[in-house]
Amino acid sequence: MSGVYEADTAGLRRSIDGMKRLPEMAKGLEEKFRRQENDYTEWPGWTDDFALEVRPRYDDNNRSCTEFSTALFTALDGLVSATLANLDNIEGTRADGTDMISEHARRTGSVFGDGEGDADGSGRH
Repeated sequence: MSGVYEADTAGLRRSIDGMKRLPEMAKGLEEKFRRQENDYTEWPGWTDDFALEVRPRYDDNNRSCTEFSTALFTALDGLVSATLANLDNIEGTRADGTDMISEHARRTGSVFGDGEGDADGSGRH
């Protein structure tokens, strides 16, 4: 390993922007399913022998479909949130590192009196 940590935060941010559509797409699946399912709700009937046989399975299958889309929404929403948290952590780490380097340069520069940490410009101390 090189010991160098790099992150393409702009690329990660673009990816997150694209990912933000995924939970809404999952929610849209459920909405579309419910709209289309309404066209077929009456199909098995309600009170005859056929309805009594198939209606429970029909309702269970519909419930499974909506539960799946809800779970998919939750998972994708969590993925977006976790990726945003990673981006925040990366940017925070970068900012902290930059601040520490600046602080060190400020402190060592004042030791040599030139604000740059290098009294004669030679790079030697």
